[in-house]
Amino acid sequence: MFDIKLNTNIRNFLVSITSSSNNIEITEIIEQDYISIDALKDIYKSNKSTQPKISLKELLTPLEFQIKEKHVRGSHYTDEFKKQLNYLKLKNEEDDYQNMIKKSNLQSKAYDDDYISPAQMNKQIKEQVTTVFNIIISVLSVIAAIWYWTKSSMVVSPEYRILLCLFFGILVLVAEVVVYNSYLNKIETAKTTERAKKEKISVIERIVI
Repeated sequence: MFDIKLNTNIRNFLVSITSSSNNIEITEIIEQDYISIDALKDIYKSNKSTQPKISLKELLTPLEFQIKEKHVRGSHYTDEFKKQLNYLKLKNEEDDYQNMIKKSNLQSKAYDDDYISPAQMNKQIKEQVTTVFNIIISVLSVIAAIWYWTKSSMVVSPEYRILLCLFFGILVLVAEVVVYNSYLNKIETAKTTERAKKEKISVIERIVI
């Protein structure tokens, strides 16, 4: 956008207005040495009846434009206000950095807690295989005991003996699985509790050298 630079005709026209009436707005326009086309049209319409006869075309001759200065954000800020803004900016960057560090530490800690080494994985696999083997042995032992007991102590048909063996075998299997799951849950709870514990450091004794 642009304004109109005051030429001799416009300046004389505005000065003649201020001489007859103390118009602060027009005085400021004269001091800044430029005027917008809309403001000039309004002033001309309001005062053409009381001022010397001059056309708007004559006022604009010669015509010279004044380019408006582009507004730069912060150009009117005081030095103290700029320092305060700079301080807030640095503080905000520091807070963002600290939050990023905390998040990185939490992710690293979670990774360290969940990480399982090959040796630990091998140990867990061996424990699970051993547990499954023991459960199978327990179930087969109970089935064999029921089969032998129903043959020697009870007069039961083979069909009922098979049903009894299956029933007690499944019963023992369910019991073994429940006990094993309970054991795993207790271990996981203990690990979670241990992770949640915060290390507390206290001074037991101070030695002055």
